[in-house]
Amino acid sequence: MIELARAEDLLDIRTATFDAEATWVDIARVHDQRFVEAVRHGRPTELAQSQGFRWSPEFADALVRIWNGQYAAAKLALESKGIIFHPVSGAHHAGFSRGSAFCTFNFLAGIGLRLMREGSVNNTGIIDLDSHTGNGTFFWVKDEPGLAAFDISGGDWLGGAEHPYWSEYYVARNAVRYTEWLGRLPAWLDRNKPEIVFYQAGMDCWEHDRVGGIDGVTEKLLGVRDRFVLMHLTQREIPVVINLGGGYEERSPVLHVETARIAAGLLRGGAGVGHAACV
Repeated sequence: MIELARAEDLLDIRTATFDAEATWVDIARVHDQRFVEAVRHGRPTELAQSQGFRWSPEFADALVRIWNGQYAAAKLALESKGIIFHPVSGAHHAGFSRGSAFCTFNFLAGIGLRLMREGSVNNTGIIDLDSHTGNGTFFWVKDEPGLAAFDISGGDWLGGAEHPYWSEYYVARNAVRYTEWLGRLPAWLDRNKPEIVFYQAGMDCWEHDRVGGIDGVTEKLLGVRDRFVLMHLTQREIPVVINLGGGYEERSPVLHVETARIAAGLLRGGAGVGHAACV
């Protein structure tokens, strides 16, 4: 996705400072210490690989860098009041004490909590439009009034759980219902007033995706969706970090590039091509 977007001059690449030790400590403020140590060192194996990936030192290094990158992207978004891409996935199924469904650490909830803890923001929003429910994110959202989520998925991973702070959670089996639920986003934004949003722009809801496809969700509708989300965020001057979310087909990177085109266009007021920063 990055190479394709850069070929169109859509992204301005930024680098982030990195302190591995400090980042591992930060992850352990959100996740169970035993789980964090297992992922860091690879023992016990069952816990280190509970998300479904084979553990290696390189894998652990990638995870800690992803966490650090999400924080850097969030700080840059707040500073610029703009749109920042952090092109990673693998967060919203991760739980407090183990990984799940190829998600290890929940950097969506975790970095939101850090921003609130350090006083950078009072409220953080997570817009999760991956085709699968952010059931891991629910663990933190349900007990944090300042952390709100808006989630549309093709299936129910929560099992009817109580969710007083899970502000909006919808299951869409087809494009008509998907569009209907999406229309409730502006009211959610106005009610929760997030000062930053993490937008998981999942492409696995594309109708031809073998893992999460939703009937009638075409490429055109995905573009309409992304424009709708980003337009309402920019109109309200809410900084946003875009993560990739799911997408399991060869065409998925092309779909993600369209998100970058939309973001770049909005940064230029809809005229011409702008640049979205990428951490």
